[in-house]
Amino acid sequence: MEKGSYTPGYSVPVLSFMEQRTAESHAGFFLPQLLPGWRVLDAGCGPGSITLGLARKVAPGRVIGIDIEESQFAKAREQARQEGLDIEFKTANISHLPFGDGYFDAVFSHAVLQHLTEPEAGLAELRRVLKPGGMIGVRAGDMGGTLIDAEGDEAAQGLAAYLAKSEKSGGDPYIGRKLGRLLRKAGFQVERVTASYEVITETLRQIGPSLAAQFAVTEKERGSAVENDLPFVALAWCEAIGRVL
Repeated sequence: MEKGSYTPGYSVPVLSFMEQRTAESHAGFFLPQLLPGWRVLDAGCGPGSITLGLARKVAPGRVIGIDIEESQFAKAREQARQEGLDIEFKTANISHLPFGDGYFDAVFSHAVLQHLTEPEAGLAELRRVLKPGGMIGVRAGDMGGTLIDAEGDEAAQGLAAYLAKSEKSGGDPYIGRKLGRLLRKAGFQVERVTASYEVITETLRQIGPSLAAQFAVTEKERGSAVENDLPFVALAWCEAIGRVL
């Protein structure tokens, strides 16, 4: 995945939105699989807010977070230093990982597969760096399940424009529902597939126009004190857990 293919981009509002994600809220389905002392890869770690939670779970183990945009890591690096967590952040591409075969006990990937032009290759690479018996946890959006309610058509039109942009860049905004099948094709034993919703109505009030524009939320709407003035938006996520045989 090249930088230009990441549809949301790397603006300050987008990063602020992603920084609100934690391991508990966005990796909770996978946390019970992790054990202290493990070496874990967070593939596509973004600003590292989830990575921090993974490291707390496996401490005194080591977590490596990789992403294609180096500028995202500064805040999480400092937080890891303050907490004494063994975390390393590296610039790397999920499809060409700079690690040897069987290097990790577990890998986690959140909101990455939908942006890859070749998700099968990405999953094959994640399998390569896992030990025999190693665990994988993946979470991906499925925009086909997005729930929107608004007075007019603007929000739905904003979502349609975002979907078109995503598909034009080579991504698959409907990949969430395919996770189980993709993991099996990559050689994993699938242990569980689940789905969930994340309501982001309140978040739309806080974020900047570069992200809110996906749902045609105007400056006036974001500044409103009345929640009903905003469209109701709930994002659909799918989660899958697999194991290397």
